[in-house]
Amino acid sequence: MWQAARDIKQSTGKDEGKVEGPKSPNEEGAQYTGVPAGESCISCLDMPEEQRKTFILEIQQVAEKILKAHGIINEVADLLKGEWFLKLQKSGFEKKLVLAKNSEEIFIGSYTYQDEIPIPDPNLVLLSQNGFWYPQRIEEKFEETVSSFFTGAYGDYDFLNIIPENVKEFQVFQRDFAKILESQGWDNPDIEVLEKIMSRD
Repeated sequence: MWQAARDIKQSTGKDEGKVEGPKSPNEEGAQYTGVPAGESCISCLDMPEEQRKTFILEIQQVAEKILKAHGIINEVADLLKGEWFLKLQKSGFEKKLVLAKNSEEIFIGSYTYQDEIPIPDPNLVLLSQNGFWYPQRIEEKFEETVSSFFTGAYGDYDFLNIIPENVKEFQVFQRDFAKILESQGWDNPDIEVLEKIMSRD
């Protein structure tokens, strides 16, 4: 996973077009990396805070502020605990902000609701490993841009496959989305908490 972080940070690719789904191992542009069996990854908990900020995405930095402000996490170590869910409403906004952790996936998105059905507009999905969040996909209404995905036999996920041009798109998108969320002040005490499920770990 540490190798994946470097690949994602250094990734450059074509700016044109979206890939509708993951590429197969034989298609051009698919990259494969992974941590060999028996090796462990450095955790974000082992880093000084200033060094850690150079590795984590802007959207993770903003999400952590929001999660701390509403009591989902108290410190960085809480990121490694179990699942959680937070749905927020801001006065004057039609969309609701949802931050959630389900298994190893992190969801950060603005949602509209039609007949109680949530529609992402947009939603970022990230992979959580050792306190670091990695780009997976962007969900916008009924479209999806996949940045990375795991492959492996029978759920044994050995390799993280990276689509460089989509990772580059994700990087720009998450940076802009983070600025929007920060400017909207979702970490302020006047934000209404609609639903909150704490980690039980």
